[in-house]
Amino acid sequence: MNKPPMVSPSSSSSAAPRPLHIVAVARHRLGRVLARLIPELAAEAHIELVGHAFDDAVAAVRALHARSPVDAVVAAGASGEWLRQHLDIPVAMVEVRGFDLMRALAAARAISPKVGLVSFDGPSEHLAQLDALFAMGIAQFSYRSPDDAPACVEALRAAGVGAVVAPGLVSDLAEQAGMASVLMYSDDAVRQALQDAVHLARHSRADRARHERLGTILGQLQDGVVAVDLRQRIEALNPVMADLLGAPVAELAGRVLSDVEPVLDLGATLLLRETPPEEVLQIGMRTLVVRRAPIVENGEVTGALLVCRDPAVIQRADRHLRANQRQRGAPARYRIEAFAGDSAPARRVRELAAQCAASDATVLVIGESGTGKELVAQGIHTASRRASQPFLAVNCAALSESLLESELFGYEEGAFTGARRGGKTGLIEAAHTGTLFLDEIGDMPLALQTRLLRVLQEREVLRLGATAAVPVDLRVIAATHANLAAQVERGLFRRDLYYRLAVLRIETPPLRERGSDIAALAASLLARRRGATGVPAAPASAWLAALLELAAGYSWPGNVRELENLVERLLACHGYLSPAGRLDRGRLLEMFPECTQARPAPVRERLLKGARVAAERQRVREVLQSVQGDQNQACAILGISRSTLWRRLREEEPAA
Repeated sequence: MNKPPMVSPSSSSSAAPRPLHIVAVARHRLGRVLARLIPELAAEAHIELVGHAFDDAVAAVRALHARSPVDAVVAAGASGEWLRQHLDIPVAMVEVRGFDLMRALAAARAISPKVGLVSFDGPSEHLAQLDALFAMGIAQFSYRSPDDAPACVEALRAAGVGAVVAPGLVSDLAEQAGMASVLMYSDDAVRQALQDAVHLARHSRADRARHERLGTILGQLQDGVVAVDLRQRIEALNPVMADLLGAPVAELAGRVLSDVEPVLDLGATLLLRETPPEEVLQIGMRTLVVRRAPIVENGEVTGALLVCRDPAVIQRADRHLRANQRQRGAPARYRIEAFAGDSAPARRVRELAAQCAASDATVLVIGESGTGKELVAQGIHTASRRASQPFLAVNCAALSESLLESELFGYEEGAFTGARRGGKTGLIEAAHTGTLFLDEIGDMPLALQTRLLRVLQEREVLRLGATAAVPVDLRVIAATHANLAAQVERGLFRRDLYYRLAVLRIETPPLRERGSDIAALAASLLARRRGATGVPAAPASAWLAALLELAAGYSWPGNVRELENLVERLLACHGYLSPAGRLDRGRLLEMFPECTQARPAPVRERLLKGARVAAERQRVREVLQSVQGDQNQACAILGISRSTLWRRLREEEPAA
């Protein structure tokens, strides 16, 4: 029995499930028996009686099924067999059992010594032997269609039959012709057929629900899927596959797949009963990756499955897997606006970064250490079309040549001793569709520069130990503190790679050239770090102001990174800097001696002397406090005279 093609249902309902829908097909005397017995099953199913036979019955059942799905059919005789052959709905037959037949024959024999038995499937050999043995006087007749029934009745009359045992139509015609008749089907047989129909309907409903569920799943697949039986007739397919075959789902159901599209023939799969390797086939103007497999049920091959996949879908999945297979470090966190400052150099950096983000060309970021080169690189990435894709970074100066090579290019299993099982995806491959940031590119060994140049030119990467290159789509942003042009002249950096990297250039200015930005940057760093330390805002801001005053004219060789370091130190040492609840400038000088290095020597000496004097005076105050102001005891503890004690208490801190 053919099943309807699997497709995704157009709608679903949350209402209670509808009752079982059964159609009983019969007329004449059998129809009247069914009409009398149907109410007995009203609680289990909604049963409709159709008074047609053969083609008319098929048309009537199909019309009812189109209005509301029919779960099962009850029928008998030749008309029932006809329905089984022409409907995709299970049919429960009213069966004539031996006891029922003998009871009907006995009833007919009581009416007439000569009995005629009419059936649709030909004379029974066993009954003929029984009649010959016991001289029962039973004559057997048969018919195949309603048109044959009148001729069958005439044959019964000509044979001198006095009582007829027959199905409903012949039984009625025999009585009209003046012969007594007994219906072949008993009430028990009809009742059993109705109960069988209820069971069939339940199984049919469950099977259809599973079929629709699977159809929903298939309908959501991006691949084209088709299942065939042992004769390659299409049993199920999804809309994607129907589109590939160029016809609606309903028109393809039941057709032979190899007739629809010869290149998709599944004969070899059904014959060999094994799954062959995937193939790349051309169907019309489309290139597809095709996979075939046998369908096995209870250990037996019952059909075959074919899956067609668009290579573009595979490529998208590959990009997604490679992008997520290896994420090194945190994703890009900074935007272009994070390069803070209102100075002209800071504004220029932001403008150039925004222009670079609009392009896909490689970028070379040049600047001293600590000037925010990676921040600029992340800002370009987050403002570009690749923002949702991976941002991976590596410091070319932090790794040895061999380790850097495996990190960047990856390797195949067994490429070298100690290689990880299954190989390793390199950063270039993992950054597919995204951005790769190469920090300190000037320190990359020449051999790796050659391999990187090929990646940028050919847009493909070859793992260590591999023989086939993997296509990659990535943007490279490189950064360096070195003068690459000078390194090129000295032969330390490849000229062709330099020009390939320096398509777009940005120079991050040192902090000493952004004097107007220092206070704002320091305040931003303080606000970001202070919350984790619990230091109150007011004193922290006062300490920062004093620190910046102390660092006036400082050259900031460590740039923003050094400024961040000093802010961290300021917060970490807040207890030492304010022992009496107020800032001790001497201790500030002691904790940040580098900030005085930019001042002239006399000024620097006065500052250092002031720091020493302030420290001594603070020590005297602490000792006096510990001995409740007893100066004699304090002098003994400090090892100084009373005049020295008074002098230290009166000394003023020198001005900066």
